[in-house]
Amino acid sequence: MLLLGFLCTSSGILLGGTIAWLFKGLQQKVDIIYGLCAGIILGLISFEVFPEAIETGGWLSTFIGFTIGMIIFEVLHNRLHNKQGIKSNTMKKMYIRTGVILVLSFSVHNIPMGIILGANQDPEFTITLLQTLLFHSIPEGIILFIPMILAGSNILIGFLISLIVSIPVSIGVFIGGFLKFEQNSINTVLISITIGIIFMVTVSEILYPALIKSSILKVFICILVGLGIIGFYLKLL
Repeated sequence: MLLLGFLCTSSGILLGGTIAWLFKGLQQKVDIIYGLCAGIILGLISFEVFPEAIETGGWLSTFIGFTIGMIIFEVLHNRLHNKQGIKSNTMKKMYIRTGVILVLSFSVHNIPMGIILGANQDPEFTITLLQTLLFHSIPEGIILFIPMILAGSNILIGFLISLIVSIPVSIGVFIGGFLKFEQNSINTVLISITIGIIFMVTVSEILYPALIKSSILKVFICILVGLGIIGFYLKLL
């Protein structure tokens, strides 16, 4: 199960990264890409992750995790920003910073996913979870790879990203298999931490740069298209 969880996640991430790579020629349309990306992220949070967190552990745990996630983002953002310095604060550095924070947040999110997979004792439900993990990782791969592609990263960085994001699933499976039960509150807090981090990344690192480079109406339309894409995608699952 450790290997299956890892393979499903990494395969989905790499497939999403491949899709993102196919749009590499649109690098000059950063505002469009980031608008669509923001819509996909907000849709993923609103339609799937946020309801999942509330259903698993309730509003209180979700709120606590969300708040912790925003604090973690501020700490990471300030540290990364300060290390870059004023002179090195280029667009490439901004894309790298966005990618690093997204990788960290999705890695945190995959721990409770692994715990649920490892703790589950129903074979049929396990297959469903593995399928969900695979298809759930595809839009995440798109989101993760776009900033790195814009920063000019090579294919080796892509494999490293998929590795970093997938390993926490195996760690979660090990923890879940050891405990043999689901820690709902812990899972909810971890998932909500991800929501908080990703929400802040979306607003400050994706939406804000897109609005600077384009009009509010154009970005808003791209967000709506992104929401429609992820909504349609999730309905097919």
